[in-house]
Amino acid sequence: MRSKFQFLFLFCLLCTSALAQETIVNCTDSTFCVPSVIGLPRSKGIVIKREIVRDYSIQSESDELGNSSAELRRNRRWEFKVRAPIIMKDGFKMAAGLKYFVEEHNFENPESLNYPFYQNLENRSLRSIRGELFLVKPTKTNKFYLLRISGGLNGDYGSDLAKHEFFKFSISPLIGWKKNDYVSYAFGLAFSYGLGNRSILPIIAYNKSFNNQWGVEMVLPAEAKLRYSTLNQKNFFYLKSELNGSNYSVRLDESQDDLLYLNKSEVRFLLSWEREIHDWLWFGIETGMRSNINFDLSSETGFNANTVVNNKLNAAMVYNMSIFVVPPRKLLK
Repeated sequence: MRSKFQFLFLFCLLCTSALAQETIVNCTDSTFCVPSVIGLPRSKGIVIKREIVRDYSIQSESDELGNSSAELRRNRRWEFKVRAPIIMKDGFKMAAGLKYFVEEHNFENPESLNYPFYQNLENRSLRSIRGELFLVKPTKTNKFYLLRISGGLNGDYGSDLAKHEFFKFSISPLIGWKKNDYVSYAFGLAFSYGLGNRSILPIIAYNKSFNNQWGVEMVLPAEAKLRYSTLNQKNFFYLKSELNGSNYSVRLDESQDDLLYLNKSEVRFLLSWEREIHDWLWFGIETGMRSNINFDLSSETGFNANTVVNNKLNAAMVYNMSIFVVPPRKLLK
C-alpha cells in the first residue's frame, strides 16, 4: 500500500512539473502562444486543505416549514485536489484533475434542534467529487483557446437514490490574447453553479505582472487578487476577493422521495500567504471575512426555482490551512 502511494505521489509530481515546463515567450508567427505571464507561482499538483468558518447565525423563513433561527459554532471543510497532464504538445495541451471535498455544519446545542432543515445540516455531510478536464490550444499568433469541463456528484450522494440525481456539470470556453510576457487576457462564458443556481455567466480573465514581484490575476466574476512575491520566490502574498458557489442535492429526511437543492453562494475577502517548506513542498494559510449571498433550499436548480426555505446567514470569519506539491526547480530548468 505504501509503495502504491509513493508511486502515485511521484507520478503526480512529475506530471505537474511537465505541465509547468512551458517557457514564457512572446507570441510570434514562429512560436506557439503561451497564456502564462512572468511572475506567476509554480503550478499546484496535489493540494490538501482544511477550512473552518466560525460562529455565525442563520435565520430561516418557509411557507411549508415555518420560521426559525439558530447559531452555528462552525462550518468545517476538508478538500483534496490533484491535477496531471495527459497530452503535452506544442500545439495542444490537456490536463485532467480530480477534486473531492466534504463539508460539515455544527450547530450550538444540536440536541435542541427541531427544524428539519437544521437537523439535516447537522446530521449529514455535504460532499462533492468531481472530475475536470483542462484544454489549451495555443496558436502561432498572439491568440489562444481555453476550455474547462467539469462534472461530478454533489450532495448526500451516499443515499439510496440514483447517483445521476446528484450529478452536476459545468463548462467554460474562452478565447484569449497575449499582449506580451507581462499581460494576457481572455473572454468567454461559463455554464456553472458559481452563484449556487444553474446559470450562464460571462467570464473575463486578465493577468498582468508589473514586474517579477507584483501582479494582478483576475477571472471575473469569480476571483480577483493582487500578488506579491519575495525576490527568491519562496513567499507569495495575496490580497483577494472570491465568489464561491455550489449546488447540493439533499433530502430533509429519509422518507422524502424528491430531492431538494441547496443553492450556496458567498463572497470572500481574504489575505493569503504561501511559503516554501522544501522546494517542491509548500504550505499556505488564509484568513478573512465571508459574506453570504445565497443559502436557500429550492425545489429546482434554475433561477426561477421555487424557494422552499429562504435563509439568511451573518458574515463570519474564515480560516484555512493547506499543504501542496509543486514541481521542483531543477525539473523546470
